[in-house]
Amino acid sequence: MKISYNVLKDYIDLSLTPEELSDKLTMIGLEVEEVEKIGQVPAGVIVAKILSRRKHENSDHLSICEVFNGSETIQIVCGAPNCDAGNIIPLATIGTVFPDGDKTFTIKKGKIRGVESFGMMCSARELGLSEDHNGLMILPGTYELGKPLSDYTHPDTVYTVNITPNHPDWLSYWGIARDLAALTGSALHFPAPAHIATELAGDWSNLVEVEATDLCPLYTARVLRRVKVAESPSWLKTALLAVGIRPINNIVDITNYVMMELGEPLHVFDLRFIKGEKIVVRRANEGESIVALDGKKYELTNNDLVIADTEKPIAIAGVMGGEYSGVVNDTTDVVLESAWFDPASVRATSRRLGLASDASYRFERGADRGMIVPASLRAAQLIIELATADAVSPLITQEQPMPEPRIINMKYDRVRNLLGMDVKSDCMDKILTSLGFEIVRKCESGATFKVPTWRIYDIFGEADLAEEVARIHGLDKLPDVKIQATQSDISQDAILHMTELREQLVSAGLYELVSNSMMDEASAIKGGIFTAEDLIRPYNPISLDLSCMRPSLVPCLINAIRYNVSRKNYDLAFFEIGHVFCKNTEKFPEERDELAIAITGCAHPERFSKERTVKYDFFDLKGIVESGLNARRLKSFSFKPGSDPRFLPTCCAELIIDGKSAGFLGEAVPELTKGIRLNTPLFMAVIQLDVLFSAKERSQYYVPISQFPSVARDVAFVAPNDLTNKQVIDFITSLKLDNLEDIAIFDIFEGDAIGKGKKSMAYSLTFRAADRTLTDDEVNAMYEKLRKNLAEGLKVELR
Repeated sequence: MKISYNVLKDYIDLSLTPEELSDKLTMIGLEVEEVEKIGQVPAGVIVAKILSRRKHENSDHLSICEVFNGSETIQIVCGAPNCDAGNIIPLATIGTVFPDGDKTFTIKKGKIRGVESFGMMCSARELGLSEDHNGLMILPGTYELGKPLSDYTHPDTVYTVNITPNHPDWLSYWGIARDLAALTGSALHFPAPAHIATELAGDWSNLVEVEATDLCPLYTARVLRRVKVAESPSWLKTALLAVGIRPINNIVDITNYVMMELGEPLHVFDLRFIKGEKIVVRRANEGESIVALDGKKYELTNNDLVIADTEKPIAIAGVMGGEYSGVVNDTTDVVLESAWFDPASVRATSRRLGLASDASYRFERGADRGMIVPASLRAAQLIIELATADAVSPLITQEQPMPEPRIINMKYDRVRNLLGMDVKSDCMDKILTSLGFEIVRKCESGATFKVPTWRIYDIFGEADLAEEVARIHGLDKLPDVKIQATQSDISQDAILHMTELREQLVSAGLYELVSNSMMDEASAIKGGIFTAEDLIRPYNPISLDLSCMRPSLVPCLINAIRYNVSRKNYDLAFFEIGHVFCKNTEKFPEERDELAIAITGCAHPERFSKERTVKYDFFDLKGIVESGLNARRLKSFSFKPGSDPRFLPTCCAELIIDGKSAGFLGEAVPELTKGIRLNTPLFMAVIQLDVLFSAKERSQYYVPISQFPSVARDVAFVAPNDLTNKQVIDFITSLKLDNLEDIAIFDIFEGDAIGKGKKSMAYSLTFRAADRTLTDDEVNAMYEKLRKNLAEGLKVELR
């Protein structure tokens, strides 16, 4: 943003030089990126008058002018279209030196197409006074001929400053002046009047209707009649040009000037173009469109807030006005709008439409709701003065209750400890009150402050107040203190655990995702685990798509699946490890680490023939999880049927580690995959890493590989349908059969031949000794023992 040294002095008594002001701006936290001197007319440029003009014989566009410089008449060849007789213009006399980048050039006597010329008549851009280069700069007739032009100009210094997102209050001269006054102790001059006379009779209460009160809790309007649209006075144009705003007409220029002055974007409508003489603040209807002041047509959605009349939108709220209802040369009656619009809504509309403006820049960062009425008063005052409005209505206001002011308790000693320097208690109070904080209560040990409306976006606690004290007291006064810190072994262990887990999952064939920790609310609550009340939200989100912190990694993986499938990539195996957040601590800790896995499509797309047709299933996912758990050598983990709304009830398992629930895995419900156009089911796992990393690990001993052959036996039996594979494996393991090396199920069959409510299960058993070759008698003895115990212990029918 650009600010003018000359304009800033209208709001604060500045005794600082432009160079000193640059340093002070840096001290209060503004980063000065560039300092530019403007309006410094070179010595040798004087006021002159064109006496006559005739066409150059050897040129179609040049003219030969007789110019009186106050003492004599000289001849000058000029190519400007407005070098007419009678005009008062700037004249650069012979010897005048102009800057030209890093170099200079000097005006000399010369011949142009054979005709002598004794100087140069100048445009405003050639003098560095503005960007206007359409012709000669025409000076007022009151200027004395022959006088240096510098006697009538006011050199200025323009600062380009970088405004941090947490300081929307600096997007105005008044906001910057207020902080400078706190730093320097200078007096302030608030420009807005306390009130203005209202002479326009009638009932105006029905002029404004606000339907979308959530997006516009405060809307004010004022009618001004019999205004005269004309060119702005030179002081107003100069103030706007200094900060890079192009003057248009007195009405529009006033709204831009007040915006720079007080930080509140305003808009003016031509009353005759407002159908039904009624303003409606509402959400746009689907299919509506508007032609904005930039001449482009924009398609609107129900998420966009608009200002409308009884027929159609006439402005995109907080972004840009409509071409149809703007002020034109013959406008006489206007409606002055001053309102507060929801920052997230303005930001989302501006980004979606690709339409940015000075207004949207301020609204999306958070305008000061307390400045709405003063800005309207100030603009109305200037319209009365500069556009001769002779009838003004009372202020029409549609307002929702203001939120309760934020109250912060501050302990003086706590601030001193935070800053590491000794600041007097009275000095703290003085600094904060000069910045607009109001003391509610005070005692010897501390004080309670009310946060002003222009600082509600970044002041939340005692540490923020300490930062304000340090900023004004002087960051250069902070003492140099040696840092004393110790390295934590716990953090190193956590990093090691994460690294090992990533390597194990990558070795299982998965690709790691890294997604944004912010997401939209609809994605966050999809699946039924979390509600809107469980979400942690930033106070000033960048957009509605990033309006809350992710409560789980599942939506992140779903979005990645959707992105890939939309690009014809159907064979996917992803995982992500990251922080997730939940406001409801009865469900989960406020912040925790989570692992999420997602697989879908072909299990082996790199292979050939029938192997390429094999699709991922639940057991592939379970195998990936088990391989990771086994790699960590966990002492105790198991799976059991689970219930999680994100997974189908018929395909959901709960992971138990050391007797604690560590997560769920299964097939994603249709609600999560709706609209993705998957060709195969999506299987996902969600594991809480605090349970995984705190689990006990089993001791692992070296066991030599046996050099002797194994002996296999199969056992099959008919069992009840509710008998699980895990129960069978656990039962056989509990028998502790000698030399039993492995147990694996290889067949499950159900059908009429087996019987209703029953199934056939078949297992392969592998026996091997470490020191000899087993005999058939030894193996058969163990095998028969197994069959007998299966029949008696599990009540199965051996086959």
